[in-house]
Amino acid sequence: MGKQVNKAELGEIVGRDERTLSRWQNAGMPVVEVGLGRGNENVYDTADVIEWLVQVAALNGKRETARERLDRIKGDREELALARELEEVVLAEELIERFEAMITAAKIELLNTLPENLASELSARYGVEVDDQLIRDPIEAILRELANYDPDDEDPSDGDLDEPDDPEAAEEDGD
Repeated sequence: MGKQVNKAELGEIVGRDERTLSRWQNAGMPVVEVGLGRGNENVYDTADVIEWLVQVAALNGKRETARERLDRIKGDREELALARELEEVVLAEELIERFEAMITAAKIELLNTLPENLASELSARYGVEVDDQLIRDPIEAILRELANYDPDDEDPSDGDLDEPDDPEAAEEDGD
């Protein structure tokens, strides 16, 4: 969002007089708020107006007809379909499904296969019986921490489950 200005201020910013701005407004220039009645001015968002001016300039001042817009949209859809076919783009929905399948496979490996295999290998190597639950418990704790991950969290955990995020609690533990 840009700066909110009246018509006179907008004229100074874009270097045009108010009559030109009125003509542009009739041609589709965006208005945030139309001032109804005498003494109430229109309000414009400078970012929206500049974006509109760029679009108009890209069309060399020509307005796009409904038919041209429909043709452009159809062309865009065809380009997207071709890009998908060539595997140049992936839909977010498909990517999420693949990602969730990978996470599920990793969780199964971490919770089922790894603890048993590692416990068996450690038992054989060191000649002591290792309970696979000793391996499974920290893995489950880590997975719980990952399940609670919030990308919008201002103060995310550093991933160290042994140290609290609260410095005062850390001092109390050190006493």
